[in-house]
Amino acid sequence: MIDDRSSSLPMLVLLVVLVFVYRFGIITYQAWDLEPSPTFEFLYTAAFLCGFVWWLKAEARTSAAKDVYCLGLLVGTGWIIMIPYHLFKTRGLRGFIPLLALLLSFITAYLLAVFVYMALSSYLRAN
Repeated sequence: MIDDRSSSLPMLVLLVVLVFVYRFGIITYQAWDLEPSPTFEFLYTAAFLCGFVWWLKAEARTSAAKDVYCLGLLVGTGWIIMIPYHLFKTRGLRGFIPLLALLLSFITAYLLAVFVYMALSSYLRAN
C-alpha cells in the first residue's frame, strides 16, 4: 500500500525550491543595493499562496480533519498560526518536519547569497 502522504512530497519540494530561489534573489538584490522587480515580487506571492494551498490539499486527503471552506483565505491571513497547528494536530511532532525544511531553505539561501556576494565583490575589486 502506498502512503498517501507521499503525494504531498513533490509539492513540498517545489515550495522549498520556490522559497530558496526567491530568498536568494531578494538577498542578492539587497546586497547590490538594487530594487527587485515588482513582477518578481508578485509572481513569488502568487506562487507561494498557490503552492501552500495545493500542499494543504494534498495533506488534507489523509487527514481526519474537516476540509476548510476557503484554503486561500486561511493561507492568506492565518497561515503563521493555522498551518503549524494543523500539521501538529494531524501528524504530531512529525508535522514540523516540512516547516523545518522551509526554514532551512530560507537560511541556506541567505548563507549562499552572502557567500556569492562576498566572492563576487572580492573578485570585482581585484580586477
